[in-house]
Amino acid sequence: MSADPRLRVAVITDVHGNLQALEAVLAEVDARGPWERMIGGGDFCLNGPEPSAAFDLMAERADALLMGNTDRDIVDGGANDPDLGDKKRASIAWTREAIGPERIERLANLTFEDRIEAPDGRVLLVVHANSRDIDRHILPDMPDEELAALLGDVHADVLVFGHLHIPFERRLGELRLFNVASCGSPRDGDRRAVWGEFNWRPDIGWQGAIRRVAYDYGTTVLRILDSGMPHREKRIRDLLRATYD
Repeated sequence: MSADPRLRVAVITDVHGNLQALEAVLAEVDARGPWERMIGGGDFCLNGPEPSAAFDLMAERADALLMGNTDRDIVDGGANDPDLGDKKRASIAWTREAIGPERIERLANLTFEDRIEAPDGRVLLVVHANSRDIDRHILPDMPDEELAALLGDVHADVLVFGHLHIPFERRLGELRLFNVASCGSPRDGDRRAVWGEFNWRPDIGWQGAIRRVAYDYGTTVLRILDSGMPHREKRIRDLLRATYD
C-alpha cells in the first residue's frame, strides 16, 4: 500500500443524450483526476439530441455502465414503463432509430449496481434510482420511514444514485445518500451539469461531494432544433427552465 492509500470514484448519471454537458463534466473529471473508477449511472440516451455520441463517449470512458429506466425503455420499447404515454413512446421510437441495434443490445446488457469496497470494508454502492429497482424515486424530503421501506436492507455505507434530477445529500441512520443527477438535464433550477466525486481514505472513510459544471447549453439547444427529435420545444423548455414545472 502506498504512503497515501485512497480510492477515488467519479459518478456521472442521467446524461440523456446531452453531449455538450457530458463533455464539460468529463473535462472537469479529468482535471480533478486521476480516478480509480468512473461509473455511468444510467439514462444515457433518451430525450437528448445526440444519443449515440453521448452513449459512445460514456461507454468509452466509464469502467461500469448501469441500467437506467430509460435505457430499459429503449430496449423494450416502453413495455415495462409504468407511466408510458404517447410523447414518451415517440421519443423512444426516435431514439431507437438513432442509436441502432448494436447500441440497443449493449443497453440491454447493462448492470443494476456497482459496489466498491474499500480496504477497511466500507462500501460505496452506486445504482440508478434506488437499491431495489430503477423506477421509484428517492425524494429529498421523503420521511425516514418511507425511505427505509423503499431501500430495504442496504449493505453499504454510502448510496449514490440519480433518476430524480434534483441533486441532494441526506442521511438515513448511518447510511449517507447522494443524488448526483443530472449531467444532461438538471431540474433544480440550476442549468449547470452535475456529477459526483467520492474519495476514501483510511483515516476518514468515504467522503462525497456533488459537483456542478457550466457548459454551452446554447449549443445543445441548436442540436435539439437540428436533430429532428420529437417534442423539440418541450425539450428546449425543460433544458432552459431546469425544473419539473
